[in-house]
Amino acid sequence: MAHPTPSKTSELASLLNDRSHNPNRYSAQVSINDDHHQPSAFTAVQVSMSWMDLCYEAQLKKGETKKILNGISGHVASGQMLAILGPSGAGKTTMLDILAQRQKGGIVTGDLLMNGHPVNQGVFRRVSAYVQQEDILHGYLTVKETITYAARLRTPETVTRPEIDQKVQLVMKMLGIDHVQDRKIGSEFVRGVSGGEKKRCAIAVELVTNPSLIFLDEPTTGLDTFTAMHLLTILKNLTKIGVTVVFSIHQPRSSIFFLFDTLLLLNGFGEEAFFGPAGEAMPFMQSLGISAIRPDNPADFLLDSVSVVRAAEELNIEDFPFMPPRTQSQDIAAAFRSTKLGPINDQVLAIKKLYAADSLLPEAMSSPYFRSFGTQIIVVSSRSFLNKIRDPVATVVAIIVAIIFATLVGSIYFRLGLEITGQQDRMGVLFFLTMNTAFSNLGSLAMFLFDRSIYVREHRNGMYRPSSYYIGKILQDVPLGICVNFVFSTIAYFMVGLQATAEKFFMFFLICTLVMLNSYTLCMFVSNVAKNYQVANVIAPLILVLFLLPSGFLINLNSIPIIWRWIKYISFFRYGFEALVLNEFDGLTFNCGAIANLTLCQPDGLLFVENQFGFQKSDFNSAIYITAGCCVGYAVLGYICLRLFRTGEGK
Repeated sequence: MAHPTPSKTSELASLLNDRSHNPNRYSAQVSINDDHHQPSAFTAVQVSMSWMDLCYEAQLKKGETKKILNGISGHVASGQMLAILGPSGAGKTTMLDILAQRQKGGIVTGDLLMNGHPVNQGVFRRVSAYVQQEDILHGYLTVKETITYAARLRTPETVTRPEIDQKVQLVMKMLGIDHVQDRKIGSEFVRGVSGGEKKRCAIAVELVTNPSLIFLDEPTTGLDTFTAMHLLTILKNLTKIGVTVVFSIHQPRSSIFFLFDTLLLLNGFGEEAFFGPAGEAMPFMQSLGISAIRPDNPADFLLDSVSVVRAAEELNIEDFPFMPPRTQSQDIAAAFRSTKLGPINDQVLAIKKLYAADSLLPEAMSSPYFRSFGTQIIVVSSRSFLNKIRDPVATVVAIIVAIIFATLVGSIYFRLGLEITGQQDRMGVLFFLTMNTAFSNLGSLAMFLFDRSIYVREHRNGMYRPSSYYIGKILQDVPLGICVNFVFSTIAYFMVGLQATAEKFFMFFLICTLVMLNSYTLCMFVSNVAKNYQVANVIAPLILVLFLLPSGFLINLNSIPIIWRWIKYISFFRYGFEALVLNEFDGLTFNCGAIANLTLCQPDGLLFVENQFGFQKSDFNSAIYITAGCCVGYAVLGYICLRLFRTGEGK
């Protein structure tokens, strides 16, 4: 990105009437010295944003629209803190999302510029950071690991691991979380850091990338007043090193309000009621004849002045001393437009003219991704694998359940013999083992959807490509799934007394693994189609139950009604079960005893499954190939749905 020269930076400050501006502050560096680290520096590329006459209309049902924002103009320079303030429903978060290029749907009109140029999406994602109101992080990673993995994804390939470690230590010290760096983030099963420390960790994840712009959606929500003040003080300090901080906030305390450089005040109708230095907001209200009764907190007074309580009009409630007239907020916005808006629009045009001769960015920065495709896969998979093996539900509990369930099945079907009854018993246990393997991943649907939330946030922040995430997730999930499946298969196989040869056992394990992978990729596919866990938890079991029906065990394949017969061609369960049956019954000879009638007893195992279930030995290889093909098919469909339905959601 083109760096503004000191003269241009000073000229920009003059345009914005920043009397306290110091040109050196826009290229400032912060160094930290202690007994353990060499001096380190944190710098920010200089970025200004300006906008004029921004409007936003949300799309409602039946083709209707609702105007949320109406004619908003303003600007923020590098090294400034801009707070977006307004009552509930004023459009604070909407305004923040538009500035942060995170708004979904609706119609946005007006001009939004970065360094005087139209916003380039790839570049913007590379130089900006966005901290959501909800902190979604891997619960079993430590604070340091969480920040380090983010740095490995959002720093150039030329940055070495020692340099990354040094940067991580610097950022943790800046945010005051270095004392909890080895503590886990925390989840419902393990105690972690506090809410304020988790919020600062979420900010550190973004800050470690040297962002020029950092956007925060109500960062003080859920924090006590002391922690909120501490957090905003940290953000204020970031502006001293050139970072531009923009955030929405709800009812800040007075000490927090006095930290703001610039204030954008929206009224209850989504109109601009004030924009400018925060210290000039109260005098502006007083110039309109609106004075505070108890001016202890300017933010409370400003919010009260521009709020609209619609319920009061509907219920005909009048003369409430704390309730402003319904038209007051509109009158304030009208006064602002007539006295202040013109000069602000002139400043926006002047900023555009100032940067007109500069190129926005070099071509090398047009991509939002810092790291290569291979590096992204390695980091995503290693991070997720580390988080997963520390999860007791995904590891210890999963293995214990597999052992208990395999032992239970093995004890029920213990040491099946070769008598006539052994034929049906073997079919039954193979069906049961296939069904258990097919349903083995349903419990992971919630985890898939949680990981999807992390993916949406991190992809939007330019950490990795969708394909890198998808491949990395498969690589971290599959090894543990295979291990659990091996434990289950081994115990059940030898307790039941299936053919005790290495060739038969490993073929059995291979087929069960393919069935397990089908279940895994099917659940991945469903989790990317469904909007939430409730929907996914209905769809996935329904599909699996449908796939059970044409297995050949519950009903003869030739007896399935025509309208349902198509299911057998797409059922991985049917092909996996058929392969297991053929693998086991090939080479078995049963003892018919006194039964000489071959229609009642067929001693040859292959002839038995052929006559009774229609399974042909010649179909064995094709059944395995089709089972593997179904797995690939579900994986491809899952990726397509991830790209089409989920990549653009979230913030």
